[in-house]
Amino acid sequence: MTMREPAETMLTRGESHYDELSALYEISALSALRGHPSELIDRIVHIVRQVIGAERVLLFLYDADANQLRLHQERGEEGEAFPVSMPGLINRVLYGRSPELTNELTDQEEGDAQLRLRASAAQVAATPLLLGDEVLGVLAGVNSMRGSFSNEDLRSLSILGDRIAVTLENTHLLRSLERQVRELEGLQRLSRLLTSGGTLEQVIEESIRITTDLIGCEKVAVLLYDEQSDELVAHPPVIGISDEQLQQLRLPLSEPSVGSTVFRTNTALGSNEAATDAWVSRTFQKLLDIRSLLVVPLATGPRPIGILKLVNATNGRFDEVDTNYAALLGHQIGAILESHLSRTREQALVRKLKEVDRTKSEFVSMLAHELKGPMTTVLGFSHTLREQWERLDENKRDQVLEIIIKEVGRLSRLVNDLLDVSRMEAGTLRYDLEPTDLHEIVDSLLVVHTSLRADHFIVDELPQGLPKVMADKDRVRQVIINLLTNATRYSPVGTTITIGASPVEEQGQRFVRLSVRDEGIGISPDDAERVFAKFAMLPKPGWTKKGTGLGLFITKGIVQAMGGRIWVESEVGRGSTFHVTLRVAEDMAGS
Repeated sequence: MTMREPAETMLTRGESHYDELSALYEISALSALRGHPSELIDRIVHIVRQVIGAERVLLFLYDADANQLRLHQERGEEGEAFPVSMPGLINRVLYGRSPELTNELTDQEEGDAQLRLRASAAQVAATPLLLGDEVLGVLAGVNSMRGSFSNEDLRSLSILGDRIAVTLENTHLLRSLERQVRELEGLQRLSRLLTSGGTLEQVIEESIRITTDLIGCEKVAVLLYDEQSDELVAHPPVIGISDEQLQQLRLPLSEPSVGSTVFRTNTALGSNEAATDAWVSRTFQKLLDIRSLLVVPLATGPRPIGILKLVNATNGRFDEVDTNYAALLGHQIGAILESHLSRTREQALVRKLKEVDRTKSEFVSMLAHELKGPMTTVLGFSHTLREQWERLDENKRDQVLEIIIKEVGRLSRLVNDLLDVSRMEAGTLRYDLEPTDLHEIVDSLLVVHTSLRADHFIVDELPQGLPKVMADKDRVRQVIINLLTNATRYSPVGTTITIGASPVEEQGQRFVRLSVRDEGIGISPDDAERVFAKFAMLPKPGWTKKGTGLGLFITKGIVQAMGGRIWVESEVGRGSTFHVTLRVAEDMAGS
């Protein structure tokens, strides 16, 4: 004879089974949940709490990389991590892979003591989350609302745990698939940038927009390597960073930091504890309020061209998936930027080659003109002397010879300039340095080179007591003649050219600064450096006298070889002042 269970017990058990089935159905439906992962955990915890009548439900998910259990609670709240080496009920369930309950939790074991402290746990029912041979974590109910957990509660928890494990895995696979689709779409968007004709700013803007679409974060910046300063420098546009902050985003490679290490090692690095991480630059951490940080190299080969910096993950931390995909994005963005910069360099090189070719053509034309003029004069007057020597009086013969000598001198200077350039570039131009009096040189060349005063007023403003400079006298004479000649060529007739000098100190050393000031056509800021280039032919009015384009190039080479420097201060239409510094002889003798 079979004993019947009381009707009330049978009804209660039926309700329990109905609740289980309803809960299993709800949990299965969560696989299609499209929201944030915290929403999934919140729903799971809520459902389990209702079924087993627990005050709280804890979900411990196993992190294989860190070898720890990370606690998740209701309202999507992520708690601390529990080391799997810590003895206690939760870890026994994890390793033993079987459910366990206690209605009198003690704190004899470290893990149980932490549960009592952090979750106010006195009663615990726990079950492993198993997916085949893989354990995903532990599901635990804490403190029964009915006074104690029963074996029936533990059975229900175990059944729900199996379904939750499948749901978590399905949700993970679905999210992984969706992410892969987004990643592929992002890579396709990036690939289109390879053939775009956009500017560097447009390429960077689209690159960081794609990055933020795929990896949630508050701030993104591209920092490119600046070889001159040996720094990583942020380039606009950026996301989440003000213009004032952008100006300060310069990362010296000489300083240890996550960014400099990523650049040197060509390896992605991150920190989810940036506020206390010693490797995160304190300056940047305060400037950008960095809580979590991910930095990847922009590289297509062994040497990056810069880094991609992602700050403050939307989820609170950057995970391994974020790191791997950001590294892939960094490779793609690096290739795009390198391609863009290469095209820019190629275009600049083409323009430069065209400019060199044009300059070369102009120089050849100028050289032919410069040579043809005096050669024609010399040949013409030489024939005149040969054919009419007897008919020319002595004064006429002297005048013709003077013209020939003058024109041969022009040829000689032109040839000497070409030889100086050749020797200068070969490093064979010799200098005999000795104490040199600038007064003597200026006085003598103003007496000898009277042609300089033919159409202009030359004013000598060299002060008395000027210290001697350590220089090659002949080369200094050549420098001053070149500067004065240059001033007469580009200044209207009747204007004044002033030569002056003064003692100056630069970086703890004494120099004499020689200056030649004119009232000529002036030089634009864009041409202030180009004017010293070889064969430089700048735009100028038709009334100016032609030159070889070598004078200032040779002058700069001579000045630098003697330890000085040369530069120009000018305003278009208001004249130019060329400055030359030469070391004081006394200082050179004592060094």
